[in-house]
Amino acid sequence: MNTHHEYTPSPNPTSFDAFASEYTKVRDGLPEQVRKPLDTFREEVMEICRAHGVDHPSKLVTPKAHASAETLKHVSDLLDDILSIFETKEVPLGHKDWEVEIPEGQYARTAIEKDGKAFFSTRSTESFFIFDSSGAFKEYPGLSLEEFIIVNQQPIYHFEGNDDSLHHIFVNGKEVTPESGCQDMNFLSEMNGTFVYVAMTNDKLKDNIFLDGKVYGDPEGYHYITHMIPVGNQIAFSAQKKEGEPFHVYLGDQIVGDPAGYKEIKEMIEVDGTLAFIGENDFGCWLISRDGAEQKYWRDGKFYGLQEMGGALSWKEMTVGEEESTLCIAGETYGKYRVIEKVFYTGGDPLVLGIKKKESCRTLTQGERTIGKQEGYEVFEDIGDVICVGDEVIFVTKEGGYPWIIESSSGTHFGSYDHVLFMRVVGNKHFMIIAEEDGKVVQRTFDLDHPPYQGKLPN
Repeated sequence: MNTHHEYTPSPNPTSFDAFASEYTKVRDGLPEQVRKPLDTFREEVMEICRAHGVDHPSKLVTPKAHASAETLKHVSDLLDDILSIFETKEVPLGHKDWEVEIPEGQYARTAIEKDGKAFFSTRSTESFFIFDSSGAFKEYPGLSLEEFIIVNQQPIYHFEGNDDSLHHIFVNGKEVTPESGCQDMNFLSEMNGTFVYVAMTNDKLKDNIFLDGKVYGDPEGYHYITHMIPVGNQIAFSAQKKEGEPFHVYLGDQIVGDPAGYKEIKEMIEVDGTLAFIGENDFGCWLISRDGAEQKYWRDGKFYGLQEMGGALSWKEMTVGEEESTLCIAGETYGKYRVIEKVFYTGGDPLVLGIKKKESCRTLTQGERTIGKQEGYEVFEDIGDVICVGDEVIFVTKEGGYPWIIESSSGTHFGSYDHVLFMRVVGNKHFMIIAEEDGKVVQRTFDLDHPPYQGKLPN
């Protein structure tokens, strides 16, 4: 069952004609994050127009078009969505909320959403299934889902065979695995509208990078690729050319960092369009490099947890022999913790989910302020996603099992679900989730000012 939570169409659906010649100019003046949803709404209207032999939605009401009342209502809703984007410069809330019943014998595993397109996976005893938000699905028997992304509104997924351990990659249901087959595969990522991944093919038994299905980098492959990420228009990766040789870091076809290489590359991320990584040299010294320059070099400890924080580089560091980690952002320190689980940037002091030295429970702190439960969260209480929506912190918890509870740092309860699969910020006042609820997978969009979810959003 697929449910679109509708609202009353405006009496004047478009003050600007989204189907006139000046559309592109007006579109380009809108925030980048709303352009793809806007194009999707507009293209859906145009597809309906073409199917009814007209070139403009205003002509759908003419006898020539033979459009049903249901079609006219659907177009009216789409025009309302378009108007909302022009007026608010945000995607209309709840426009993609939906619910899909899970067939008996299956249970939900993962979910992803991007630019209004959502997919989720379920599993039975013998197979994986990939569903879209309409309830359409495809079965993949004998395979186990490993990675899952969306590129150009199409699902791309990496499976491993349950019996033969071979790896497979599919684009929108069509297999595009290299012809010789793959013994291993990982690092599936989006890059400039296409996809990239690392695979060991059966014919070479070496790691290769595949960009849009074609080999990238050395066509002979590498003995071992430990990390791979897109950085702007280039691919960054760490690789060992031959067994026993040092690891080098590549950005495109250039070696960056120490030309002599490293004993090991620990982590690699993109920070504001630049490459940052943690490495260890042959002398046991750890270092952090960003944009080809060393940021910090340390003999008496280790670094971990690289993260971008408002365009700055963040990391955690631990001195040898100590049990506490220090949070560092752009070289400044922000306290010591026995455990640092998650760090968030909200424009001021970082928001830290962790365990302090003398505490036995997790706390959510910002500077000297404790957020959420002042007594903290017991170790047995599982904390899932944590996001920041404006000045509010939204987190998912479960205590000793089910259900999963969605609440805010100010104590607002948004709802309870069997399993929360996905959560994302939508603007400054809203967030959306994909969750399992009463035998269904549902998408829900929440308004911070109007909790809990009521089945439709306020106008």
